[in-house]
Amino acid sequence: MAILKLSFFSKQQEAKPWSFPDEPQVNINQFLYQRELGINKTKRPVNYSSFVSSKIPYLLTESQIDLKDHDKIFSSHWISDNEIIVGTKCNKLLILNIKTNKRFEIPLVTEDLNDQNNNNTTTTTSSSSSPSNEPPEVNNNNCLGIRSIAVNPSRTLLAVGAGNPVQITIYELPSFEPVVVFAGHNDLVFSVAWIDDYHVVSGSRDGTVRFWSMESEIISEMQLLPHKYINIHQPLLTRTERGCKVRDLQFNPNNKQVMTLSTAGYVRIWDASYLNQISKIQLMHTNENVCVSMNSKVNLFVVGSQAHISVLDPRTTSIVHEIDSVDDGWGVRSLNFKDHLITTGGGFGRLSFYDMRAQKYLEFPTKAENNETSLVSKYKETGSGWLQHDSVYINHFAGFALQNAIYTLSYDQSGTKLFTGGGPLQLGLKGSYAAVWS
Repeated sequence: MAILKLSFFSKQQEAKPWSFPDEPQVNINQFLYQRELGINKTKRPVNYSSFVSSKIPYLLTESQIDLKDHDKIFSSHWISDNEIIVGTKCNKLLILNIKTNKRFEIPLVTEDLNDQNNNNTTTTTSSSSSPSNEPPEVNNNNCLGIRSIAVNPSRTLLAVGAGNPVQITIYELPSFEPVVVFAGHNDLVFSVAWIDDYHVVSGSRDGTVRFWSMESEIISEMQLLPHKYINIHQPLLTRTERGCKVRDLQFNPNNKQVMTLSTAGYVRIWDASYLNQISKIQLMHTNENVCVSMNSKVNLFVVGSQAHISVLDPRTTSIVHEIDSVDDGWGVRSLNFKDHLITTGGGFGRLSFYDMRAQKYLEFPTKAENNETSLVSKYKETGSGWLQHDSVYINHFAGFALQNAIYTLSYDQSGTKLFTGGGPLQLGLKGSYAAVWS
């Protein structure tokens, strides 16, 4: 006798795997044909940038830039088709011209703001009873280097965040004349971002996020030349991360939100206008969280750690995807998230490209040691750069094969050229690495 089994409970549906949001797709060949016939008047198809991002990594070849006697490239930004501005650990602000192979050093506003504020009390325009007007107690221990560079949307102003002195200096472009100094942090400025042409948000090792304005209250003046002074401004708003450092931040212009990365293993989403916290996301991988990047088109962020890359969706306040790093635990040191491609610079000197649509790394042909068998690699190797063979190297690292960490990477406006910069990761070593991939 057959027994009929009836189930009164519907089978629970399995959760669908996460997929990258779809982008508008246009056939490139059809677009070019229509443009040739005069049917399509637009210069580029809707998905042109995504198309370029898919093809460019396979075409990139490295051209190293000699930066001997400079220590570690920490920050970079393209200011024209042929010029990159970089900041170093040895506190140098350099313009590199890749066409002429020349470099120029931009003088820094280096006077100690703490002493300046104490000595120039007659120029203070604010009430001395306000605690925000008191000179900050600056921590100068190991806080050297230019860690952050940002250009405003109209490309007329340049913000430079440094650690010696602890300040943000605003330069006018293309003259590189200093116009404003933002003073208020008391430790290294890790990251700066422009909200618009006149407002800046910054994150620091002192554990604060600060909001600045070119039109905010002037607290003092600094003399640059006998008849030239520069205004020093205080922050409009300050928010504090208790007991941790603000390691990096990004601004999303589409929804006017700021995302900050904390060394305590979480990120916060802030309203950019008043720095009110919107949400907080706890990270799964909390070792060496030093970089964050954003794709404003799809409103997703990526965070690097010692061995992973986490993809975060601020709308659901969740981690939607996890990626293993290709740097064997040496840490993700720099990130760029554009279209569907995540470009990663690692602590072991590996440059990798992760395709979010295919959810895998791009693979590049390479050769085995016997040159007989063709292999594929998930990353591109970087050059040797320059390393100072001082007593630290001779006593502790002589004979070892050392790789340069990629501390910064940035694409030009066309997305066809990539700058990578860095230096040795090992403590105490002095060296630099810089290259343009095109």
